[in-house]
Amino acid sequence: MIGACTDEVQIHKSALRYYSEGNEALKHRDYQIAIWNYQKAISLDSDSPNFHYNLGLTYYEIGNYSESIDSFKRVESLVPNQTDTYYNLALAHHKMSNGRLADIYFNRYQDMLSLRKAQERLEAVRKEQEREAKIAESDSKRKELKNSSPSTSKKTSLKKNSKPGNSEVPNWE
Repeated sequence: MIGACTDEVQIHKSALRYYSEGNEALKHRDYQIAIWNYQKAISLDSDSPNFHYNLGLTYYEIGNYSESIDSFKRVESLVPNQTDTYYNLALAHHKMSNGRLADIYFNRYQDMLSLRKAQERLEAVRKEQEREAKIAESDSKRKELKNSSPSTSKKTSLKKNSKPGNSEVPNWE
C-alpha cells in the first residue's frame, strides 16, 4: 500500500515535470516540443485541467483549432464554469467559422463574468453588513456598560450634587 502511494507521487511529479518543460517550450514558441510534453503529462495524469488547458493554448497557437477545441472541452468537463475556457472555445470556434458556437461560448463567457461580478458585489455587501452589525453591537454593549457601571453612576451623582462653579476640597480632619 505504501509502495502504491509512492508510485502515485512519482507519477504526479513526472507529470508536473513534463508540464513545466511544456511551459518552457511554449515560452520559446517551440510548439511541437510543448505539445509532446503536455501530452506526456496528460498520459500520466489526465485529470489535471492545467495540462489540457495549456495543450489547448498550444494547439490554438499553431492553428490546429479542432484539437484546441477538444482540449478546452476536456477542461470544461473537468472544471465547469471556467471563464477563460469559454473565451478560448469562442475564439477557436470563431477561427473555424463556427459563428453559432462561437456566439454560444462567448455568451457563456460574458454570463460567467457577470455572475462573478455579481457574486463579488454580493460578498462586498455582506461583509459591509457584517461590519455594520459588529459596530452596532459594540456600540450597544458600550451603552449597556456605561449605564450599568457603578463608577459611572457615582460620578453622575457627584456631578448632580455639586454646584457649578463651587469646587470645594473636602475637609478630611
